[in-house]
Amino acid sequence: MAAIFTGPVRHVLTIGVAALALCCAGSATPAAAQDVAAPSPSSTAAGPWFVRITPYAWLPSVSGSTRGTRRVPSLSIDKDFSDILSDLDFAGMIVGTVRYERIGLLVDLDYVSLSASGNLSGPFRTRYHTNLEALVATVGATARLVDEPKLGVDLVVGTRILSLWVDSDFKGQGPFGRSRGFSDSATIIDGLVGVRAGVELGDGFSLIGYADIGAGNSDLTWQVLGAVEYSFNNSISGAIGYRYLGYDFGGHAPLDDLALYGPVLGVTFRF
Repeated sequence: MAAIFTGPVRHVLTIGVAALALCCAGSATPAAAQDVAAPSPSSTAAGPWFVRITPYAWLPSVSGSTRGTRRVPSLSIDKDFSDILSDLDFAGMIVGTVRYERIGLLVDLDYVSLSASGNLSGPFRTRYHTNLEALVATVGATARLVDEPKLGVDLVVGTRILSLWVDSDFKGQGPFGRSRGFSDSATIIDGLVGVRAGVELGDGFSLIGYADIGAGNSDLTWQVLGAVEYSFNNSISGAIGYRYLGYDFGGHAPLDDLALYGPVLGVTFRF
């Protein structure tokens, strides 16, 4: 279950959750179950084993709203990618897939570290500094439903875990300014089911599509992705696309809802 963030930390958390968009290419959270820059799911390797590793980056805008209380009103989130990037310390994103004949396993690990400083609104102009870390881990089993020379369709069933940690310091201005600290965390675990499809167009180009839907600690999470991929050779390919990830947390997180949407880039190494 998610811990509840209260007080002025809610202002800072809106920036931190937005930065999470940089790392959750898979809900899968974001984390994703879709091998965003992988080759088309159609058969491309000889033999029963197929392995691919994909470092990737997602450059999203963010919209949503925080959950209000009697003391703290609900806040709206509306941030472009450039706003998030200015507070980013580190982000790492990688997904790996192993498949034997028609059955496979996908593991997606995404991490982001962010820091923000500023003054809270109000008569005392309280100064804050916050460090936020976020981890998205997606693990899913895949099953090949269609395996044609130029068309592949996979069923994906798995879970997505979104974890947030926040550590904040606050200091009031003036001779009577009081310092205090605050730490908390939240974990959201959702099961998901999805479909992934790939179509080879020829001349090295492929189209990739993915959609999933899930629930658990959140009331609903869903995402869609479309991408164009180009294979440079039998071992390396690159892709560019667009992804949308949505959450309805239903009171189980510091946010009521969250939407992340923007371009995604990746490079896949096949073995």
